[in-house]
Amino acid sequence: MTIGFAIAFAVLTGLAVIGVARFLQQRQDYENATARSYRHEIVARNHLAEERRPAAARATIVSEQRRRQALRDEISSETRDTALLVGAGLIAGLTGAALLFTGLISSMRRPLEDLVDASGQLAGGGLDARVKVGGLSETATLGAAFNEMAEELQRRAGERDQLDRMKDEFVLTASHELRSPLTSVQGFAELLLLERERLSPKQAETVEVILDNTRHLVRLLNDLLDLARSDAGRLTIRPEPTEAASLIEDAVRTMRAQIDARGQTLHLEIEPGLPWVEADRDRIRQVLVNLLTNANEYCPEGAGIEVKARHIDAEVEIDVIDGGPGIPEQQLEHIFERFTRGDAGETQRVGGTGLGLAISKSLIELHGGTIEAESAAGSGSTFRIRLPAGAVLEPEAPRAKLEAS
Repeated sequence: MTIGFAIAFAVLTGLAVIGVARFLQQRQDYENATARSYRHEIVARNHLAEERRPAAARATIVSEQRRRQALRDEISSETRDTALLVGAGLIAGLTGAALLFTGLISSMRRPLEDLVDASGQLAGGGLDARVKVGGLSETATLGAAFNEMAEELQRRAGERDQLDRMKDEFVLTASHELRSPLTSVQGFAELLLLERERLSPKQAETVEVILDNTRHLVRLLNDLLDLARSDAGRLTIRPEPTEAASLIEDAVRTMRAQIDARGQTLHLEIEPGLPWVEADRDRIRQVLVNLLTNANEYCPEGAGIEVKARHIDAEVEIDVIDGGPGIPEQQLEHIFERFTRGDAGETQRVGGTGLGLAISKSLIELHGGTIEAESAAGSGSTFRIRLPAGAVLEPEAPRAKLEAS
């Protein structure tokens, strides 16, 4: 199409040039013929003045005057026709130039717009975005380069996904194979501690170190297994109607002895008539125990820990509130990322893998709920869980508020 416009523009421009040349030639021919006519008339008038063949001289004068009039009529007609031809050629040439310019702009703009759209898709994760190569040579080269880049990104993404799958499979297999012997070591260490009176103090201390480290490794392996299952899409839950109040109380009972051992207080407040939830009881208990464990480890001795549960709209909201050192703002936004641990302050030494909150977030989201953290440095932290509510229980007497002695 662009080539056609260019050819048409060239032809019309050529016609306009030919028309102008013809007009100039016509004017030159008219002036030459008029000059000859005047010379003939002048000669005839001289003959008439000299009275040489006066009749022929008069006839020549009249003939030349008529001839000049005919030339004027002819040049006027030809000039008009030529002017129309040149004007039409110029108008057509200008129109062709405008159309040619528009076509060139369109041929450049359309591929660039497609390239911008495809770049947006690629930036948004659409690695199959491609553009049609065409247009001017520069835009065609740019489009081809974009397609090559997109294909390379897609290839590398496929390789990365394959490596991630291999990594997940390795972690799953290795963690599963290591957990069995570690569980056996933990069991034997616990049996040895049951016979503490038969062991020397040094032996008992050694067994306790073995048991502590074994438990730590077992927890680490369990976290790695859950994390690998989550990455591989294999972290599953078995939800069933569960009484939320009893589930929360169970998690609190599990942690009470550990919290009491550090002289901390634990306050439980559950709203009467709390609805049931559709949940995997063991998994939600795992999340609550993890939050209470974090509160216990990060809070100093004598600090207070609260667990509150209430029914809000169509959700059950569970808050775990601690009086610890709080979480700085720059850490708070990354708190649910894997291998992230908060700063416990100068006097605290907190262990752990930094995987607990990442796993807790995955488990809560599998239940269709949310988990979030609110905190500020020096003012404690609140971890809030929201789970979709099921049926509402009949109102009952308020549950006893559990306080650590």
